[in-house]
Amino acid sequence: MGKKKVKKQKAKPKPAKPVKAAKPEKEVSKEDPIFREILTRIAGEPGYQIAAALVEKELTDDEVAKKTGIRINLVRKILYDLYDSRVVGYRRVRDESSGWYIYYWRIEPDRAKEFVENNKRTLLEKLNERLEEERNTMYFNCHNGCPKVTFDVAVENDFKCPKCRGKLERYDNSSVITALEHQVESLRQRFAGS
Repeated sequence: MGKKKVKKQKAKPKPAKPVKAAKPEKEVSKEDPIFREILTRIAGEPGYQIAAALVEKELTDDEVAKKTGIRINLVRKILYDLYDSRVVGYRRVRDESSGWYIYYWRIEPDRAKEFVENNKRTLLEKLNERLEEERNTMYFNCHNGCPKVTFDVAVENDFKCPKCRGKLERYDNSSVITALEHQVESLRQRFAGS
């Protein structure tokens, strides 16, 4: 007698449930002003709202739209922008009933923190460069609302404004230097505390 071959049926996968976002060593906080500033630069205020919704658990784009009140097409666009910056990631699950893929989006805490830290360093470097430039450059302006120019540009134009041809006089940038010094120090203190 021959044995009957029994065809094994694959167990149907259960629909995926949203899971809490992984906790990094140093957690990304939606209240962190630097986190907010960088997300706002990437994707505007709606980008921050979307990322803040994803801090605690992963959500579908539809759930994010409902939670934030932002149109679904804008939510998707912003999620793609945040994904390009590696601040968010996703998990793709096939819906057995419809055959469509469902994307569960989440904050990538370590990458988001790395992105924030890299941007903090870049911001501080740019401010330091600007501060050094202000300290080491002699500027002139015409007092007619035209932009200030460097000494070299002033000499090339016989101390006449390149825009309005008004007389150029030495520009006192000490207030700019003081403001930049305060910004740099403030950022250093904020970064040390985060």
